[in-house]
Amino acid sequence: MTNRHFSICSLKVWVMAWTSSFLSVSCDTITEDLPPCDNYIAFRYDYNMMFVDAFPSKVTRVDVYVFDETGKYVTRFSDERTSFGEGYRMPCTLPSGKYHLVVWAGLYDRSYEFADTISTPDELTVRMRRGADGVQNKELDALWHGEAEMIVTDVEQRTVTVNLVKDTNRFRIVVQGASEIGLEQESVDFTITDSNGFLASDNSLLPDGQIIYKPYYKTDANLGEEEGGMNAVVAELNTLRLVNGSKSRLLIHNREGKKLVNIDLIKYLLLTKMEGHDMPSQEYLDRQDEYAMIFFLNKDAQGNYAIIQIKVNGWIIRPQSGDF
Repeated sequence: MTNRHFSICSLKVWVMAWTSSFLSVSCDTITEDLPPCDNYIAFRYDYNMMFVDAFPSKVTRVDVYVFDETGKYVTRFSDERTSFGEGYRMPCTLPSGKYHLVVWAGLYDRSYEFADTISTPDELTVRMRRGADGVQNKELDALWHGEAEMIVTDVEQRTVTVNLVKDTNRFRIVVQGASEIGLEQESVDFTITDSNGFLASDNSLLPDGQIIYKPYYKTDANLGEEEGGMNAVVAELNTLRLVNGSKSRLLIHNREGKKLVNIDLIKYLLLTKMEGHDMPSQEYLDRQDEYAMIFFLNKDAQGNYAIIQIKVNGWIIRPQSGDF
């Protein structure tokens, strides 16, 4: 009887120890299947043209900077993985209080400069890397920004969701024309200029020098006889956040330095918003992160280059006299 009683008691002790161990591990494990044992931060990126949450598949790194209600820096929570997957939540342990969260996702130091030590939100800036001459010709890591308020209490576990806005854009630009125009990649230069390489903690633009965005990829294309023997040059460029009202320009020159294209970039991007999207201009610029632009060129009687037609994400634009 004594041996049986000892065995049952031993079993109970073992089960209690195992359960306690399991619960202590669960507090450090990110999953929807376990009971809540801490406060959590969730992330959502549906501020795009698909209106679908792309955070699980697009984001690979998240940094959460925590400030108290006086604006003093408290701590940072970070995570990085090849894919966050559905239902991801970041556990965070904080004393009771009110907090302001600033989130940067995709903040890799190969593309961006940022402070390792900060004390206030004003010091939490992100500067895009560029050459001493202002040239940025590398493919940028995708970057997102978000903010949220969080209240922590001793009696309730909460999950705060941070909505993200994407700050990087990809341009695929095609210039095509009749074979006599002479379009080859070594003879065509693409440039986007802006002063948008320095971001504040609230995602607004800080004063910055002019950035000269250049292609990180460029190639020739022959469209074949069915297109009248047209040649084309294809280029891909990145930019940081585009802001309505900024002086962003797209310039394309040939090897002699002769202007092929020189347009107010924001103006032409927003023309596609006016035709097909009922939303404020800045919302469209923030939601739309990829642009395919095709320029059809010809020569006039004086031998000057003229843009016959522009396609932006499938929308056809015919420039009016005096646009350039």
